[in-house]
Amino acid sequence: MNKIEILLATYNGEKYLPEQIDSIINQDTDDWHLTISDDGSSDATVQIIDDYCRRYPQKIARAFSKTRFGNARDHFFWLMRQCDADYMLFSDQDDVWHSDKVRLFVQALRDGERENGRETPVLVFSDLNVVDQNLNIMYPSLTRLQRQSPEVQDYRYLLYQNTVTGCASGINRSLAQLAGRCVHSDQTVMHDWWLALAAARFGKMIYLDQSTIDYRQHGDNSVGAKDVRSMAYLFQKIVHPTPLRRQIMEKKRQASAFAQSYAAELTQEERDFLMSYAKKRSPWAFKFSYLKWINSAVRKAGFLARW
Repeated sequence: MNKIEILLATYNGEKYLPEQIDSIINQDTDDWHLTISDDGSSDATVQIIDDYCRRYPQKIARAFSKTRFGNARDHFFWLMRQCDADYMLFSDQDDVWHSDKVRLFVQALRDGERENGRETPVLVFSDLNVVDQNLNIMYPSLTRLQRQSPEVQDYRYLLYQNTVTGCASGINRSLAQLAGRCVHSDQTVMHDWWLALAAARFGKMIYLDQSTIDYRQHGDNSVGAKDVRSMAYLFQKIVHPTPLRRQIMEKKRQASAFAQSYAAELTQEERDFLMSYAKKRSPWAFKFSYLKWINSAVRKAGFLARW
């Protein structure tokens, strides 16, 4: 039987962690193992983890690193690189998984390997219910709330906008090994974004058009859901441009890291594209042609029809 590992990163998550672990225990399949790593919590998170490990010794284990990460990105990169499972699913500490999530993801990953070969990097991702801290549904679809287009699975589009949420994604070992070759993981925006880029360029992305988790929103979310259609969101972008500039530079650094990590596999045209993208001030001709291409790709995917 293939090994299925769920990787859960925690930090001061005592308030919601039990509900998340319980939702994993209550999956409609028991073909999984859960590894939990804590990043130096000062609350009762470690005690909660140790209690679950004692109660479910065959299903849950704790991983120990020799360093503090300080962010979810580096924590998940480390967990992924330590894992030797055939399939890996990523879990945040404050959500609730639907009971069929593991089964659906693993089936899709196996189908992807059967159709494309086991050596093909495969990423499976799904939609999410956006819920408040008490699990009341705020928005039934994060994809539609954030006006994402998961049908556009070209790495050039994904450099512009990530459509994969880590806690609603799963990968096979081939993608884990490929993504683990990142030469500057500190230059990536998030682990899920990097996985999406690698899968889109070198492998296969599979989108499940259904919500498989309740994505809890509260004051301590690392990223969280954003209503990009709201006036408040647009107002913040206009009045406070510094975060937007920072996000643009983060995307450029990520593009540079991608070019460096996979230089041998990329075509000269792709290397030239990434070099232009990563420049501190990309040429206006490049910006115009790139945005024109993005709009065309989105239209071809039927995005405008959905909105």
